[in-house]
Amino acid sequence: MVSLNLDDKIELEEFMEQVNYALSLEFKEKWRHRYSDTFISVFQNLLIEAFQNQKPIKISQLENQFTNRYGYDINQVHDFFEMIDISIYYPIVYRGFPSSSR
Repeated sequence: MVSLNLDDKIELEEFMEQVNYALSLEFKEKWRHRYSDTFISVFQNLLIEAFQNQKPIKISQLENQFTNRYGYDINQVHDFFEMIDISIYYPIVYRGFPSSSR
């Protein structure tokens, strides 16, 4: 069993709160007028999928899903990532290699 110090516990708790918020109806309501229900649902489903698979997802994979699979404009995707500060979803969402993502 891994033992966490207090700072690690606080960081993990804050991360989980942020993820819970991202998956909430409140998050969807906040952003759906700017990006659409479907857009927000795609993001939420991709987060859930990453947790279910226990595999982090690269930002580039998220971009590809939004643009190639769902047909959203890359600028809209980048705007969304900036607005929600996608970096706070590290380590489940990362830029490149997980060890160099922060």
